[in-house]
Amino acid sequence: MSNDSRRARREEERLAQSAREAAGLAPGTAAPKNPEPTPAPAAAEPPVPASTGAQDAANPDAGATAPRSASTSERSAAKEQSSKTKKQRRGLGMLGSIGVLCLGAGAITAGTLIPPGNLGADTAVEVAATSLPAGDSLATCPATMKLFTGAGTGVDPEFEPASKDAKTSVRAAIISDAAGRIPGGELLKSDAKVDKSIAPRISAEEAETSTGSSADGSSGLKGVLGPVSSFAETLTLHAQPLGGVQTLASAVRTYSANGGDLAGLAVAGCTAPAAETWLTGAITTPGSTAVLNLVNSSASVAAVRVDLRGAEGAISAPNLTELAVAPGETKSIILAGYASNETALSAKVTASGGRVNATIQQSTLRGLVPGGIDYLGAAATASTTQVIPGVGILDPALAQDLAKPAANANAVAQVVLAATSAEGATVKVKAMGPNGEVEIPGGGEVVVASNATASLSLAGLPAGYYTIVVDADSPVSASVKMVRGTKAADPIDQAWATAAQRLGSEHLLVLPTVGSARLVLNAPNGESTVNVRSMNSDGKLSAARSVELTGGKSTVLSGNDFGKGTVAVMLSATGSPSYGAAVVQEGSYGIAALPVSEAPAGREGVTVLLRD
Repeated sequence: MSNDSRRARREEERLAQSAREAAGLAPGTAAPKNPEPTPAPAAAEPPVPASTGAQDAANPDAGATAPRSASTSERSAAKEQSSKTKKQRRGLGMLGSIGVLCLGAGAITAGTLIPPGNLGADTAVEVAATSLPAGDSLATCPATMKLFTGAGTGVDPEFEPASKDAKTSVRAAIISDAAGRIPGGELLKSDAKVDKSIAPRISAEEAETSTGSSADGSSGLKGVLGPVSSFAETLTLHAQPLGGVQTLASAVRTYSANGGDLAGLAVAGCTAPAAETWLTGAITTPGSTAVLNLVNSSASVAAVRVDLRGAEGAISAPNLTELAVAPGETKSIILAGYASNETALSAKVTASGGRVNATIQQSTLRGLVPGGIDYLGAAATASTTQVIPGVGILDPALAQDLAKPAANANAVAQVVLAATSAEGATVKVKAMGPNGEVEIPGGGEVVVASNATASLSLAGLPAGYYTIVVDADSPVSASVKMVRGTKAADPIDQAWATAAQRLGSEHLLVLPTVGSARLVLNAPNGESTVNVRSMNSDGKLSAARSVELTGGKSTVLSGNDFGKGTVAVMLSATGSPSYGAAVVQEGSYGIAALPVSEAPAGREGVTVLLRD
């Protein structure tokens, strides 16, 4: 066949494809014998499908999926359609392009081909909701606590080991599906190399199969505990989805030290990367160091913005409005370089492109005496109502003694609140103990200025474990700072409990490798039932224990309730909104807070709106 014949055949194929698209037919479908293209108004000419236009001129092979020949009527219709869309081709280009949709931890590609039609400038085309397959469950654990040694302020400071006797660990667990299938899972370093393997991955075909029970019809639910990692840098837990649903998986970072400037206990629940994170309660006064760590465990560059709020309102920090965090990169920011001498500082972290994990490493040195360490983790999104479970309060007399020295003036339990709007917020705080609401000395009311961060002291509140409820007339973010120690002259520790999401059908709380944990549950308004199952190191799950929550009473479960050898706890809740978090204590002064991980996601429908 001559070159001229080949070119003629390609042109026929292209024109035939154009005729099919003009009729709204899929590639390869037989074209109508007498196509009648719908005329478009001059003010809103139809967009061009992806396979036509300038691309076809540049690549004669485009549209090769059409039949090898085209009738005269097809060519005529295609030419008419081509003349009507020439101007639109130049203006809009390729509308039916391939886009990338990211949902939770999974990502898929989706292409949409829009047939010609009467689309005006403000017209939105709704594409039917599409079921997106679940991806790996992801939970990124921050690096261990580190001692800042740099002389300057700003981004990417230098660090040195915290203490010779410091211990750090990451513990992870994965739950099977109802048929007892254990999904693959591993802890990955920032360079995607495997640090610890938890379970081998099963084939993609088998993993996609949905099974509701084991072969005999019963539930074969079980867990697997991964080997403990002592790797000091960032780790990310990956767990394979089963049956189109993300796997229930969780991990926890634990740090403890008896000596050195960073003495104390710090615990961080490992979390999925997020597009928005609220961190409330950082301290940047002399002797205190707050380091914001941004971790990008995705495959895309993250464009990050950090908005700071202090006692006087929003804080201008132009250098934090356009931070680029590369895949696998951790960027560390000394917050005192942008907001110094703040007793209560909040940060809102937003990311586009890749999602990030944001935590604040907080440490305090009171002269030569360690004054406490912790990770400030993500709190619930700003809202007019916030619930903060897992708050431990010292005996009022001891708490008063610890705060007497001038260096310890800020070592008091307090609620930290950040107003997120120009209107500020008027806030009412309630403390819910084991017998219901307990009056907060001073009334429990505070006014937060426009875009500012303020605190409310809990001094005088009786010793015990509480759930703090915040009601405001404008959205706020919230946390509670806890303090623990024995003598004012000795080391003390501090921890931040954050506003929690309500409990749902499935949660997994992996317990730290050190210390003793108490789980605090509460349903502030109404009644709720929380089913609790313990998992031991062999992955065996106990029978469910039902915990009835009513009257706003906080229920506390400790080691005796979990059972000997418990390494993780499964939770599921029904009824009114209920909340839970753990308080972890070690030695005479170590204290930390551990939130309950979010429930896994399944297939979710997404409706896409395409606008001209």
